[in-house]
Amino acid sequence: MGGVAGCLGDDGIEGVAEPARIPDATAMGYDEDGPEEMAFNETIEVGGIEQDVNVRTYSAGYTSSDDETTVFLFSTPDISIAGISVNPLARLSGADLIARVIDEGLGSADSDGGVRDIESEDELDVRVLGEDRTVQVFSAVFEGEDADRTVQADELDADDEIPIKLYVLSFAHEDDVILAVGLYPEPAEAGDDVQALFEAIEHPAE
Repeated sequence: MGGVAGCLGDDGIEGVAEPARIPDATAMGYDEDGPEEMAFNETIEVGGIEQDVNVRTYSAGYTSSDDETTVFLFSTPDISIAGISVNPLARLSGADLIARVIDEGLGSADSDGGVRDIESEDELDVRVLGEDRTVQVFSAVFEGEDADRTVQADELDADDEIPIKLYVLSFAHEDDVILAVGLYPEPAEAGDDVQALFEAIEHPAE
């Protein structure tokens, strides 16, 4: 079952996403991990009534050792009741969205770490899946444990504080919400790479 906007079953509200990918990433020098299916199961309150929300999301990660850039990509069901999103991941924005996406992305890479001091800096326009989208640009500090200074998804364990740039893209497409977060250490100049990867997103992907 794919592309389900949301249904109410015996076990609560359920939805399944279609996977998203960046097929051009390999040609651009990036290693691909995924897409892999993930399950989110949470209880939320809607209209004063608690509902169990069970969604299956797809995640993928793209890393480059040349400029130490990582992009996390998620597709998650766009489930709503009475116009209110009930998908725990799709409801987030700004710093909360960044923290959740990076936490889930690092978790899938068996790495430790997180971000703090997230500050909004700029907005950029990109063309993704046939429409103009807005990318939010943030500065932040990455914190991790016991490794060298890098922000690759498979090495994000640094016992260090690393200034980073974050590019965040979130939009609805068909029955899903597409979430992408790109990050790289300052003073590297990898913003053009991140934007090119965002513009190459495909959904639904094979």
